[in-house]
Amino acid sequence: MRLILFGGPGSGKGTQAAILLEHFGIPHISTGDILRSERAAGTPLGQQAQGYMDRGELVPDQVIVDMVANRLQQADTATGWLLDGFPRNPSQAKVFESMLTDIGQTYDYLLFLDVPAHILQERALNRAKQAASGQQRSDDTPETILKRVQVYEQETLPMIQQYVGHPKFVHVDGTGTIAEVTAAIKARLGEVNCV
Repeated sequence: MRLILFGGPGSGKGTQAAILLEHFGIPHISTGDILRSERAAGTPLGQQAQGYMDRGELVPDQVIVDMVANRLQQADTATGWLLDGFPRNPSQAKVFESMLTDIGQTYDYLLFLDVPAHILQERALNRAKQAASGQQRSDDTPETILKRVQVYEQETLPMIQQYVGHPKFVHVDGTGTIAEVTAAIKARLGEVNCV
């Protein structure tokens, strides 16, 4: 099973991804995790990405594409993967589709957790406020969170709208509780015969 999970910052992607990857037994591939790992390791790509992430801006497409392509070809992805955080804009989507062709892979479903912008802002700001002292990510300040929601609205949401009507597109209302959203995802995936 190869799933792409879409949703804004604070939409519950990480929580739902954890549930889905346990259900399907596939690795969770988050561009945020890849970027933080590269950054922590001090790689040239990680250092390059640091400045963009600290400002709440998107990392350049080519940097992300190279990291994702490498990750999708690792041994643990042979039976599938769940990708979250990529693609984020129309140009990344185009490059992503080409990259999948180049590495001989495709995806099964595009799963969209739909949450209105005002709720995304509330959730993300609450997460930042609740972060324990010293454990808050440097890019989880109220200012950068609001910037990420704004970038999502301006760049990612229009890309997602382009997928509406695609035969692999699955829309889920992400405004409920964790259990409600999980049940909705399973019901929607069940309708498309993948669970």
